[in-house]
Formats: sequence, structure tokens, C-alpha cells
Amino acid sequence: MLEPISAGIASAFLFATTKAVEKAQDDDEDDKPSNAKKFVAIGIVILLIVAFVGLALYWPKPSSDVKVTIYGYSIMGEVMDGKILPAFKAFWKNKTGEKVSFQTNWAGSGEVTNQVIAGAPVQAMILSTEWDAMTLKSKGLVTTDWNTFPHNGTVSLTPFIIMTRKGNPKNITDFDDLATKNIKMVHPDPLTSGGACWSIFGMYGSELRRTNGTEGTPNTTAAGALVTKVVKNIIAYQSSARKSLSTFELGSGDALITYESDALLENKKTNDFTLVYPKSTIMSENKIVMIDKNIDAHQKKVVRALIDFIYITQMQAYFTVYGFRAMDPSLNSGHSEFGTIQDPFYVSYLGGWQKAHADLIDDLFTKAKP
Repeated sequence: MLEPISAGIASAFLFATTKAVEKAQDDDEDDKPSNAKKFVAIGIVILLIVAFVGLALYWPKPSSDVKVTIYGYSIMGEVMDGKILPAFKAFWKNKTGEKVSFQTNWAGSGEVTNQVIAGAPVQAMILSTEWDAMTLKSKGLVTTDWNTFPHNGTVSLTPFIIMTRKGNPKNITDFDDLATKNIKMVHPDPLTSGGACWSIFGMYGSELRRTNGTEGTPNTTAAGALVTKVVKNIIAYQSSARKSLSTFELGSGDALITYESDALLENKKTNDFTLVYPKSTIMSENKIVMIDKNIDAHQKKVVRALIDFIYITQMQAYFTVYGFRAMDPSLNSGHSEFGTIQDPFYVSYLGGWQKAHADLIDDLFTKAKP
């Protein structure tokens, strides 16, 4: 169908041209040279009419819809696709009359980061680690500082815990039990998975804090030895925390270090596992970023509104339903499924992402991996 304005212009143009043609035909037919010129002119005008009407018919129609593509780390998919994005669509439609459609892709945090670096046309990302956000920034894809968002861009928290077979047959009580020779581990790959980095940070930091309590100072040698021994017990690597959980669910390994949120979600489905809470473990901070290189002004307005929307009370409450811990601690109370962490710590305890990744992934893990 013609757009109303284009159709009107086409009709007026056609009417005027038709009158001109009729007038030319009524002129003195004895003036042969003049008539020949007129017929050539008429032919040109007809061709112009055809071209104009064709443009009017096929000129792209202005759309009141906006499309946004979001990539993120694997375990964020259920809460975003199931609750938060549908709620935002309704909110935005009610507020502006505009329809928003989302295309999403959920995989390992490092994996989706590499996809965006390779050219995937993504406007926003929810990442397992700030390291991936820093990588995107270094490539010129992110220019808006995520620290200017609420809670420095952290949308939710979840501690790293240990999943064992139901009943905990190997009697695993803390990270150091994973270093014994009779334990077989499944683990994500730090090259593609943010969960893998958090896992290694959790083990290393827990040993620092344990030795600080027993020896009066953090023992980096003991912490490195613990990680090395656990890495030697890994029998299978996967590209994401979610894929590692699937492998573990199928029967591989005695234990898995993973997000509490994913462990709770899985156990809610099957009740096939026992969850072990280390005395001290790391709290993962999940970051949201805008991919400024891929975003136009209209999309940016929508994405920025979505970021603010994620922090309203109802959306944060949805996170807790899916096993994440909300940024407002009061929303976490009443969730008896959340285990107690006696001594939680954050990546800042390890010197921040730049130092922790260099020391523990690029150096310690790389040397320990067979």
C-alpha cells in the first residue's frame, strides 16, 4: 500500500501530467515537427511518471518499531527472556506507544564478547565479568562508562559454590577438598567463560582468607598450590558455566564449582544434587554495558531506559526468583534457598579484574592446566 503522502503526490503529479498530455494532443496537428517534439516530451513524462509511482510504491515505510539485540552470558537467559524483557516491552509500549522487539543470544561471557568483537550487531550486553566489559572498551566498542549506571553497572550478584552428587558421597565441605586425588572435576574454560574465572578467583581468594586467619597473613603460595591441584583434577572443559553444568548433570565428575543461581535453578528442576557452601567464596558481579559502536540515537534511548528499568524493585525481585541475589539486600531476605556465606569477598580483594586476570588466569591457570 502507498504511504498517504507519497500516494497524494503521485496522484497530483499524474493528474497534472495527464492534462499536459491532453493539451499537447489538441495542438495544431499540421505542425508535424512541433508534434514530434511533443510526442518525445510526452514519452519522457510517461517514463518519469512510472519511475515516480514506482518509488512511491516501494519506498521504505517509516516504522514506529525499534529493534534491539542483546547478548549475554549463559545463565542470564531465563530471567531476561522470561520476565524482564517482556515486562519492559509492555512498559515501553504503555509509555511511548512504540513497540520494542528484542533478539537475544546467551552463551559463555567470553564467547559472546568474542562474537561482538568479530562484528555481531549487538546494542547491549549483560556480562559475567567486568573483564569482558574492559575488553570491549579496549576495542572501541564501548565508550559509555558502565560505572555511571546504578550500582556501577552490576545488575545482580551470585556467590560461587560447589555442586556434588546427591547426598555428597565424597564428603566435600570446602574448596580444599576438591584438591584431593580421588576427586574428578568438570569446569568451564576461562578463555570463553566468565564463570571459569570466578571459580578460580573463588578458590584462590578463599585460601588467602583462610591462611590469613590461621597464619596472620594471606599465603599466596598456598593459594596457588590449591588452584593448581584442583586444576589437575579437571577431566572435562566446556565453553560456558551452563554447558559445564549440563555435562555434570549427564554424570561426568564428582563436583562442579558454579554460580549459586544456576545450581539453585537446576536443583529446583531435578533435586539431583547437593549444594555445598564454602566458608569463604567470591560474589560474582554481573555487568551490563551498551555497545556504543553499534547503537543509533533511538536505540540508545531505549537501551538506557532498559538499564534503569532493570533496577526497579519488581525487576530485581525477578532476579531473586531465578536464584540471583538482588542489589537491594532486603529483597534477598525470605529466600531460604540462599545459603549462608560466612566470609564473602569480591574481586576487589584480589586487586581488581586487571590484576586478578593477569595473575590467576594468564599466569597461574595457564601454567597449571595440563
